[in-house]
Amino acid sequence: MALCGIGVLWRGAGLRRSGRQKMAEIAEKWAALESQRAEVERVFSTLVGVGHYAIGLTARHECARAERIKVGARIAEHRPPGFFASLSEASAGEGDEILARMERLADADAAIMAARDFFAFAPGWRDVWKTEVGPIIEDLDILDDVADTLESVNTDPRILMEIEAFRDCVGDDKDSVNELGTRLEGGQIAPAQALEELDRITNEARARTAELIEETLATDASAQGRHRYARWKSVGIRLTAANAEYDAAYWSQDADTDIEYNPAATIRLTANSAGVDLEGLPAPATGVLTATGSSVYLLPMYLDQYLSDDVDEAGGGSVST
Repeated sequence: MALCGIGVLWRGAGLRRSGRQKMAEIAEKWAALESQRAEVERVFSTLVGVGHYAIGLTARHECARAERIKVGARIAEHRPPGFFASLSEASAGEGDEILARMERLADADAAIMAARDFFAFAPGWRDVWKTEVGPIIEDLDILDDVADTLESVNTDPRILMEIEAFRDCVGDDKDSVNELGTRLEGGQIAPAQALEELDRITNEARARTAELIEETLATDASAQGRHRYARWKSVGIRLTAANAEYDAAYWSQDADTDIEYNPAATIRLTANSAGVDLEGLPAPATGVLTATGSSVYLLPMYLDQYLSDDVDEAGGGSVST
């Protein structure tokens, strides 16, 4: 018993030291964020003032601003825990969560500065573009997978022909994204217009996907099919980070390799952006949430679940992630 008590006290001392170190790290990183805040605000105001992707950029900025207020409040509340509280790892987890949220705030600031460079064709703008196309290429790859599932559950010749046409459209969309990069290089399109084109391409691709899914589910007369259709109409699947956030790499046809990028640092507002809290929300058929008057793009991985997951009699079902 004595040895057990000594072990608990020893571990508690270690956790207290860890807690103090974490608090120091939080304070240091928060100070760094605050030190660049005025410059980020100035750059944002300048970009929006001249109309560069104003709606999308404002939504991105407003989400980050709201998140900054929340994180600041959490930091003010976060203090090294008392003696007995420090014997638990839960308090250390709070510090980890704050640090993770601060990292996304830093990414949001980086996105504003990247937008400045991108819109001015400053050195490094090509790297910014590689980051911006990451989510849409991931989207289109996922929609290719959804087409596979649609094909596997369909027997209607007419719908199968529509799926084949859909695949062609996905391929055309990938070509269009690549062509946007070429047009940027040649000065044939402005950077803000290129971002708007990405929005248009992904919105149209998602709309086509939703139409095919609805048509497929509506034609399935089986009991499971009826349950799946009811779940689709009632938006019965819930979002999680695992089924809606973007990864950190995408396949580049031009480079013939994976391109690594930071999906939390895009100019466009996505599921990975600071201030976007999607956990547990209904998973929309469009693959897009609405926040601050703008679109929040989700990785539409969960769309496949509407087609393939089993549904119980109450309309629920397994939600694989």
